[in-house]
Amino acid sequence: IGLANRINQIFRDDPQAAGVAITHGTATMEETAYFLNLTVKGQKPVVITGAMRPPTGLGTDADVNMIDCVRVAAAPQSAGRGVLAVMNNEIQAARDVTKTNSYRLETFRSNELGFLGYADSDGKVVFYRAPLRRHTVDTPFMVDDMTTLPRIDIVYSYAGADGLLVDAVRNNCSDGLILAGFGGGTFPPAVIEAAVKLVEDGIPVVLATRSTAGRVVITPKKEEQGFIVSDNLLPQKARVLLMLGLTVTKDRHELQQLFYDY
Repeated sequence: IGLANRINQIFRDDPQAAGVAITHGTATMEETAYFLNLTVKGQKPVVITGAMRPPTGLGTDADVNMIDCVRVAAAPQSAGRGVLAVMNNEIQAARDVTKTNSYRLETFRSNELGFLGYADSDGKVVFYRAPLRRHTVDTPFMVDDMTTLPRIDIVYSYAGADGLLVDAVRNNCSDGLILAGFGGGTFPPAVIEAAVKLVEDGIPVVLATRSTAGRVVITPKKEEQGFIVSDNLLPQKARVLLMLGLTVTKDRHELQQLFYDY
């Protein structure tokens, strides 16, 4: 919240600012990037980067990533594309990018959707595509007066999983739950049985997938059970959207539409 408000303040107070470049640890960089993608209220570039090898390490990528981040943030052609992530000379959309490897420099990927362009050694910032999902000024999420956000938990499915962790979320009276299931959104029966009880208690449950790409689609059964589907948002990003979504609505159909729009 503090970072989003700081960026919005910069854009309000300094109309000459070309953009904002952010350094961030890579562990949760994709979550911060997506949060900013939904809460920054400006079309100027906001670009985030990190490093897989620290400045003190051999073959560090910190310096080049930082230079690329500033270069992309200063480039007029970066505007209006939502928040961007830059590492390994590749420009990625905040909504789509995820960390795919624990050590490799090319860890940040957008999977089958692909990255947006390059920030190469010739100093040029080159784009080949743009994100189509709504972002920044086209979202209803305003965090200026907020200090906290709704608590959303994530429960991961696995062979033989029961309802223990889902029940824990229910007993905790959390504000929402993301269920990371198999493939296109199937779950062990005990997990679904426990999740239905959350829905009956008025707690929104979003069905996502632990697969690294692909959609979770609504079915008549999921509709009947009252679930929301994440479309192709990864569980950690579905959590971000549900957190923000609950600040504007608690209606299940309206929350579902947010997942289709953003």
